[in-house]
Amino acid sequence: MTCVNCARIIEVSLKKTKGVKKVNVSFELGEVEVEWNPSEISEEEIIRKIEELGYFVERRKDNYEKVFLVLSGISSLLVLATMFLKIPYHLEIQLFLSTLVQFTAGLKFYKGAYSSLKEGIGNMDTLVALGTTGAYLYSILAYLNFINTYPFFETNVFLITFVRLGKFIEEKAREKATEGLQNLFSISFKTVKVVKGDKEIEKNVREVFKGEKIACRGGDQILLDGKVVQGEALVNESVITGESLPILKRKGDTVYSGSIVEKGYIVVEVEKTFESSFINKIKNLVESTLREKPRIQQVSDKISQYFVGFVVIFSILTFLFWIVKVGDIQKAVQFSLAVLVVSCPCAFGIAVPLAVSVGIFKALKKGVLVKKSSIFEVFPKINTVIFDKTGTLTEGKFIVEKVEVKDENILGIVYSMEKFSNHPVAKALRNFLKDKVKGEVELSGCREILGVGVECGDYVVGKGEIWGIKSDNGYQIVGFGTKEKLLALFYLRDKIREEAREVIENLKRKGIEVILLTGDRKENAKELARMLGIDKVFAEVKPEEKLRIVEDLQKRGRKVCMVGDGVNDAPSLAKADIGVAILEGTDLAKISGDVIIHKLFSLVEIMEFSERVYRKIKENLFWAFVYNTLFIPVAAGVFHSYGLYLKPEFAGLLMALSSVSVVLNTLRILKS
Repeated sequence: MTCVNCARIIEVSLKKTKGVKKVNVSFELGEVEVEWNPSEISEEEIIRKIEELGYFVERRKDNYEKVFLVLSGISSLLVLATMFLKIPYHLEIQLFLSTLVQFTAGLKFYKGAYSSLKEGIGNMDTLVALGTTGAYLYSILAYLNFINTYPFFETNVFLITFVRLGKFIEEKAREKATEGLQNLFSISFKTVKVVKGDKEIEKNVREVFKGEKIACRGGDQILLDGKVVQGEALVNESVITGESLPILKRKGDTVYSGSIVEKGYIVVEVEKTFESSFINKIKNLVESTLREKPRIQQVSDKISQYFVGFVVIFSILTFLFWIVKVGDIQKAVQFSLAVLVVSCPCAFGIAVPLAVSVGIFKALKKGVLVKKSSIFEVFPKINTVIFDKTGTLTEGKFIVEKVEVKDENILGIVYSMEKFSNHPVAKALRNFLKDKVKGEVELSGCREILGVGVECGDYVVGKGEIWGIKSDNGYQIVGFGTKEKLLALFYLRDKIREEAREVIENLKRKGIEVILLTGDRKENAKELARMLGIDKVFAEVKPEEKLRIVEDLQKRGRKVCMVGDGVNDAPSLAKADIGVAILEGTDLAKISGDVIIHKLFSLVEIMEFSERVYRKIKENLFWAFVYNTLFIPVAAGVFHSYGLYLKPEFAGLLMALSSVSVVLNTLRILKS
């Protein structure tokens, strides 16, 4: 596909096909995802439908593209030779080469133009087909003396060669830019070595079952989650943590799919099938992210969609102007053709999606999972960051330091009740009590009350405030009993994340307002805010109050980023302009967030990286706009009297190079 309009043509055409339920076309990755009813249409028919539009499925296009590029290149050199050397029948040779190139290497532009016009959409192929055909027909008429002028057979030959060469360079650069994503999406086709006794059998990763063992050596990517049962190795988990330093994995350690074995040999017992694996979940999330278009891309796609029509009309007006006002048919044809081929809808079309694709993969390498591509557009506008306290600014790994209990037999009830909550405090109590109780107690009617605790019939385990006991000396105090009678108290302490102060100082230096929003007691919240340098605190707030605070800030024109990890943060994470969830947090928080980070400092990194991506997007769009603004008037002959004009073939070269420049500019994101 040469531009986003090609993707749109395929999508529109397949959606009209009987039996096709759902279509998603990714121009960035050169992929088409189709959901269809097998009783109404087959996979072969879908492929044939795509190929009828002028595109090739799988990798068959590579050989054809290279053959036609070489053919048009050699023909261009031969035409050039006939122009400067005294060769007999030079015009006839040029006519033959011009015809050969037009209907072999140029055939793809006809197919693309036909497909696009059939769907009512113009694309780059439309402009090139019109330009080359016009030049070819004009030269034929001149050669046959139907018009009194000299033919320029070199124009369509050079034009097709230059456009093909430019697109070839662009494609290679784009492959380089999206190489990481392509590798991620091809992961389901990879194989692993399954250990069977003394032998290793190669299997597709999808065919491996839970309980089977796979061998991983230095340089291998671990493709399935599991536990090491033999050997040891240095494993790079940057896809999960963003940290490039490898971790030594030994027997009993957990390894995650997507990690790379840098050195050593391990045998891993598979604990999850590929469908449930960490890397497959990331793959699915990234695919989903690429389907969503940021607002700026929707605008550029709209420009690209109508741009071709504008260019064709302007080309006709250019022709009429030079015929009516000047009466020079050669100039009229030359300038109108130059207008057709110098214009570049591709530059507009690829400016945003390519930068977003590269940005998503680069963020993933930094340990940040982007769930919405619009974050690159929104993050640079964020002026308020709201932090949850427990599990966000603090590690959320509470330690029980002291217990006051009247009867130790009730500890089993507390342990059983806390199994109904995933809150960090509940997890800490479970870990503390698991070796102190004989077993679980059967309970009924249990429910978690967000921001309070767990209730089972008459029993309640939750904040000490329920019984009028306030947190003190930095302790998180949890009580257990009935609403009328307190039976036990647990004193827990949470540790502040090491990078929390640095993150907040960094945000404040950028002029961003930082707010602490927590359900914890005011005393604890204010103490933490004092230690971290946070000026604004909302404490003792319920989930619905958190949501209302976010909404109030947005009504005042603030662009809000919410950072949290718990169930009670989910509504405000979903409502904020950008929701950032902590990887160790609850599944609901991760579902509600737009971005998932492993470490708190990744917030600063993704904000700064988003600014770079957004800057590249604006640079790409600016170049596309300036390019067309500058070169369309030059191509139309506006500055002809000053000796400044473009031949159609060189206009084609400039058109090809404009989209190449956008790709090369985008590639610079990979170096950041």
